Amino acid sequence: MRNHLLVAGLAAAALLPSAALAQQPQHPCQPQSPNRTAGSAGATIGALLGGLLGGAQPAYGQSDCVRAYGYYDANGLWHANAIPASQAAGYYDRNGAWIEGRPNGYYDGQGRWIAAQADPQVSGYYAANGMWVPASAPGYYDAQGRWVAGAASGHYDRRGRWIAGPAVGRYDARGRWISGQAGGHRDANGVWVADPQPGYYHDGRWVAGEAYGYYDARGRWHAAVASSDRHADYVRTADWRGAPNDFRGRENWLRTRIEGGMSAGALARDDGRQALRTLDTLRSEERGLRNHRGNLAPRDARRLQAKLDDINQSLRWPDRTAARQF
Repeated sequence: MRNHLLVAGLAAAALLPSAALAQQPQHPCQPQSPNRTAGSAGATIGALLGGLLGGAQPAYGQSDCVRAYGYYDANGLWHANAIPASQAAGYYDRNGAWIEGRPNGYYDGQGRWIAAQADPQVSGYYAANGMWVPASAPGYYDAQGRWVAGAASGHYDRRGRWIAGPAVGRYDARGRWISGQAGGHRDANGVWVADPQPGYYHDGRWVAGEAYGYYDARGRWHAAVASSDRHADYVRTADWRGAPNDFRGRENWLRTRIEGGMSAGALARDDGRQALRTLDTLRSEERGLRNHRGNLAPRDARRLQAKLDDINQSLRWPDRTAARQF
């Protein structure tokens, strides 16, 4: 019987366009429309074949759609849900799991969720159509399934003042906001990819240079890890500009740098925690090496400073702009 069902499923699939088979299963929060019929049929056949062959499909909770801000698709793109703000309580991640609260973070180039430490109240905004959009999203699908590219929670004017409110556009290399133009493109698979920023605003001042990140609803820049499809490598640098010269001063300065990078999402939390643990071990070692007067021998001081250099050098920044920011 199993073989008969498999043959029947394959025969039915052969009658469908290849594009229909390539589509992902219909998300229960996604609006139905006539032009999605072929895709739904393809998803049904795909689900049938998946069940026969031992495949698994995301388990979405239908009842949660009435209280979802929206959901991320498999490409990490946001689909806004048209429901009243008073009813929203959570969202679906790209794996179909229900998450309470608003999204506060972003997906990196490997599809990993990078949580932000920013205030959740400024992690997104309501677009003009009343739908909630994460600040980190380079655009979103509206309730009709139309892509709105270049969406933002606000923008900086020519004087470096933050203008809060939904906006669509991009910045040029001089920090001028170009309304209506989206900074991005679709890749070979038709997936929207945001282009790197030509710079970013920090305390109302334009900092030129390629950067990856986004602004929250209050205009604060959050550095992000570059997507792998841009072939951008992590930047490693033991930059001590602005740091004290003594060991304890540098140790505290480096600790603040690491914590700041983690808070802004510029450093992966696992990497940051490992660096902080190494600093804790080094601090204990330094205390044990001081003599009864509290001084370090010159050789020990040089060795400890070299270890600080190694920790600083081990930090993986998305770009040099982010490395200089902390």
